[in-house]
Order: sequence, then structure tokens, then C-alpha cells
Amino acid sequence: MEGSTVKGFEFIDSSDASDIPRQRGISSICVEGFDTSLYACEVELALTKHFSSCGKVTYVNVRRNYAKGTLHRHTYINIYGEGALEKALQLSGKKVVGAGWRVFAKEALMTVCAGDPHHTAESIKHVRSERTLVVEGYDTSLPEIDLQIGLTKYFSSCGEVNRVTVPAWKAFVSIRGEGAVEKALELSGRDVGGWNITVVRVLPPLLAKKNFPTSSRSHPSNKIRPPVYLNLGAPIAKRNQKTKEESSLSWE
Repeated sequence: MEGSTVKGFEFIDSSDASDIPRQRGISSICVEGFDTSLYACEVELALTKHFSSCGKVTYVNVRRNYAKGTLHRHTYINIYGEGALEKALQLSGKKVVGAGWRVFAKEALMTVCAGDPHHTAESIKHVRSERTLVVEGYDTSLPEIDLQIGLTKYFSSCGEVNRVTVPAWKAFVSIRGEGAVEKALELSGRDVGGWNITVVRVLPPLLAKKNFPTSSRSHPSNKIRPPVYLNLGAPIAKRNQKTKEESSLSWE
């Protein structure tokens, strides 16, 4: 179907990855060099801040090796903005402020758009064990990323902080680990490094067993969806040939 288009897509007669159109404005990099003994959230936040000067960091995919109890040595990052890739590559080999390690970046041929495809029985168990704390008392004048990093450090002695969101005047801190909630409540109201945070509420577990999909056969909108991979380096000549054979089809 030479020269034809399908509303938003263009068929390309080439196996050269450079000819494959990327998502507009989004650059993808593969990064390594971070401390794999840390928790994923700590690394994600540190990398988000490190590459924030390159554009808007829209996705950081840090995965854990549950068998070894460490993180995988590389991660994928999506950055939105003009010249984001070039700026990110210029930061390769630079030390991450406040982390003590240097990271090295290269252009990624595979972009992870959403979710984590590596759900295992152990990873699902960890997600189900999370509890979310509603907290207040932090400096609301700080940038969101600095609040996330600060709250992660504040509650790191209580257990593994898996996620921090700051939607308004109260923040939500997802934490897991034996006795994590009890330790967080004991820490509430204490001055830790100049931060005096109060836990105002502990939310019940969010994920029931029946609501956590373990296969990709059915994903209603109220369930966690599987990730979408864009393999930017795979040859597409065969697919183009098949497309030509179906040139009699018309698309609205």
C-alpha cells in the first residue's frame, strides 16, 4: 500500500530504524550506573531530578530482581521536550546530586510507555502489602520533586517507600515492610532533618487479589493495564510486505 496512510500512521518501506517515526516530542534513553542496592522509588526520584533539565521526565521504569533483592542495573526513561535526547546524552557520566553515583545514558531503541510487564508472584505480593499514609506539615513552597525526595528520605527508616504523590496540601506516601505503618506513626510529629511531618490518616489496602491482573487477556478500565512497548529498532520490512498485499483494504 505504497504512499497510503491510516489516519495518523504512515507505512514506511525501509528497515532502517532511523526512518521509524517516534512519538512526537518524546525521547527515550537507557541509563545505568545507579546504586542497585537502593529501593526503586529512591532511584526513580533521583533520576527524575537529574534529567529534569533536559525536559519533562514522563516515565522512569526501574525494575527489581526479587530473587536477588536488588534492582536491575539499567532503566529506561522517557523525556518530553525539544532537544531532550541531546541534552540527556550530555549528562552521561555526570554525578547525580545528592546520590553519590554517576549515571551513563545512551539512546534507547525500546520505549516502555506504561506499567511494568514483569509482574511476578513476589512483586504482586509486595504491591498488595502496601499501605498509604496521608501526611502534612511539609514546606509547600518546595518543588514537587524535592518534596517527593524529602518525604521518601523522611519515611525511609520505617520501611520501603514505594511511591509519593503531592496533589495538594496533603501528600500520599505508599510504604511497605514489617511494622512500617506503626513506625511511621511513631515518627509522626518528630523533627527529622528539619522536617516535622504529621501522619493524619492511614488508608486501607488498595488492591484486592481479584483486582490485580496476572495475564493480558482481559484488562477492564478499573484494572492495571499492561505496558506498551515500542520497539524502535526492529526490522519492519516483512510487515510492510504484508501491508502491500492487503492494499485493497480501505480505512476510514
